[in-house]
Amino acid sequence: MLIQFTVGNILSFSNPVKFSMVGTTAVKEYENVNSFIDPTQKCKLLKSAAIYGANASGKSNLIKSISVMKSFVLNSFRDALLEKNERILSVTKFLLKKEYEKEPSFFEIVFVYKNKRYRYGFEVSEGIIESEWLFFVNTNKEIKLFIRENKKIEVNKRSFKEGAGLENKTRENVLFLTVVAQLNGEKSGKVVEWFKKLRIVSGLNDLGHKDFTISKYKTDKKFKKWTQSIFDSLDIVDISTEKGLPPTIDINSIPKRDKNRKILKNLFSALKELQGEKGEIDRIVTWHNKYDANNEIVDKVPFDFNTQESEGTKKLINFLGPIYDTLTQGYTLVVDELDSKLHPLLTIMIVSLFHEHNFNNAQLIFASHDTNLLKKEYFRRDQIWFTEKNEYGETDLYSLIEYKEVHVRKDAAFDKNYLNGRYGAIPSLDNVATEFE
Repeated sequence: MLIQFTVGNILSFSNPVKFSMVGTTAVKEYENVNSFIDPTQKCKLLKSAAIYGANASGKSNLIKSISVMKSFVLNSFRDALLEKNERILSVTKFLLKKEYEKEPSFFEIVFVYKNKRYRYGFEVSEGIIESEWLFFVNTNKEIKLFIRENKKIEVNKRSFKEGAGLENKTRENVLFLTVVAQLNGEKSGKVVEWFKKLRIVSGLNDLGHKDFTISKYKTDKKFKKWTQSIFDSLDIVDISTEKGLPPTIDINSIPKRDKNRKILKNLFSALKELQGEKGEIDRIVTWHNKYDANNEIVDKVPFDFNTQESEGTKKLINFLGPIYDTLTQGYTLVVDELDSKLHPLLTIMIVSLFHEHNFNNAQLIFASHDTNLLKKEYFRRDQIWFTEKNEYGETDLYSLIEYKEVHVRKDAAFDKNYLNGRYGAIPSLDNVATEFE
């Protein structure tokens, strides 16, 4: 479970900003529904968090930053095999102020895994790890496991024996954590394992989850039973899979006058050859009821999932695998543009799964523009976050409970107040031209 994420000098974030899933003690609403007790410190952790803000305000950048940190952790050891001039570790720093050009990017995350709390972070610049640290909590006391400053690594040999002797065997472009984990380090391995189970997905591109959902539907009877009530809401009677050839590509469909015709023909030929190597693939078929003149069900009709179902239906079905897996395994799921293509009631349904049917302390963190969700009936004040850029292009991140401009009551109309600009984080339309010549 995620507790806190801090990031700085990356994309639109200049100074470090902090995102937290810790429930505020002053907030009492939905205590038994929207939050749970952290087993390591007996504080409240939140089951979900919604991030709002204008377009280009930094919502996606926050999620990208989490993804960048995950990528560093999972791919760092691979970089140990590269030459110095082949460094892969890179990050886009905050580009709008000169003072940040030579400053490192900062990442730190606090999480609980297997009833142990960890705090891990690093600073990176131009592919070089400038600092790195790992702590864990034992009986409410935070213990240092290792600290790295440039080439110097100090290991707690009593609590982190697995790292002893590896201090001088780690390249400057490789995380010490992953070096130790690759050599079967216990504590370091658990940190890497948690990152592997951290789910980060895009609500705009759901195809990447289709195969996982199909596989789960074919092999997991509990998942298949769980999906049926959701299919009912889509007027789908059943889903099946069948083997079929992938969509064909017609090279002759390219206009002869297209200046890129030759390049496209070569590309299409390569894709066609690749398709031939793969042969048949699993295809989804959705089944709908067929009715007679008296509206009595007489048969079931198969629909091709790719061509006859709506984009929203396809997205929801593709997402069911990751959602179910997150809920049953107690993972953390981070989604950009959760509401894209979905009816507001379907988005509300997904959120309610994490609030009311979440028995393993799973978490959902998502960015959205859907103000139908921005209501006191669904969220506590500490679950709602905003991103807002200032005049210098810097993103500020704050929760509704932290907002200083006005005192936000628990019974406030969050959606109306937000759209009226009371909480900031909305687009400025004052200078938009309203007359046309």
